[in-house]
Amino acid sequence: MKYRTLGKTGYEVSSISMGCWGIGGQWGPIEEAQAIRTIDAAIEVGVNLFDTADSYGLGQSEFYTGKALQNKRDKVLIATKVGNWGRRVGDPVGLKTIHSIINCCHASLYRLGTDYIDLYQCHVGTPENPEIFVEAFELLKQQGKIRHYAISTNDLEALKAINVEGNCAACQIDYSVLSRSAEKDILPYCLENNIGVLLRGPIAQGLLADKFSPETRFTDSVRLKWNPDGDQRAKFLGELEKVKQLRELVTPERSMLDLALQFVLANPAVTCPIPGMKSPEQARLNVVASDCDLDAETLRRIDEICPPEA
Repeated sequence: MKYRTLGKTGYEVSSISMGCWGIGGQWGPIEEAQAIRTIDAAIEVGVNLFDTADSYGLGQSEFYTGKALQNKRDKVLIATKVGNWGRRVGDPVGLKTIHSIINCCHASLYRLGTDYIDLYQCHVGTPENPEIFVEAFELLKQQGKIRHYAISTNDLEALKAINVEGNCAACQIDYSVLSRSAEKDILPYCLENNIGVLLRGPIAQGLLADKFSPETRFTDSVRLKWNPDGDQRAKFLGELEKVKQLRELVTPERSMLDLALQFVLANPAVTCPIPGMKSPEQARLNVVASDCDLDAETLRRIDEICPPEA
């Protein structure tokens, strides 16, 4: 495993880290014991950053993550998020006060079984009231409840609003071979301002694991939209066609999964992708990509198949 510095935090984080949305149950049921085995396996192969959110399974992901890390807290970094719980339960109001954000932080600390969070992130991509997040985060830093703060967004103006005092440590961005719009503005901004970058969606919700076909049917709540009666069926079929073309770049030494993760790691702004992991086998397979880099010819061919967005 290779390690990279996460922006201005100074943290040395595993270049492949673990996204914990999958152990929240929204990608299909998962037992606590399996979630813990998965995190244990990730640690064994060098993963040291675990990204979760209070809304993942309405606390389940944080609870499982905390249980798995309870005797390893000084060896790992925990990132979690705030602001999306209300949407999960049908509450359109969201967080409107500093005190509500602070209360959510206390609840996350309880579920995680820790007294501090290494990276606390705004989970609202375009917050109406970014100033209350900044004020709450700064107060939580003073109290020692969080070490650094960030935002999960692809909206450059939202990132700038959280970075208004220059203290935003990181940004979590949706970026993959199949989704390259972040290259236009937000990734360059992060590089220029020493803002660490965590990548969600680096394997495009499983598409870049190359295990799906037009006949695939989904039962998890996240990908129902790709089924024949879903509103994004056409996009799903179009992405499958791109994956089919990318297969020419797969070799005995480099799987499609490796290709996907090595592509995002080639961007100089990126600190680490955080692919989801639901089993020890997935944890072990994901980190293999850290061992090698893509050559210039492979990157050129990717540009032809999946061109950078204008």
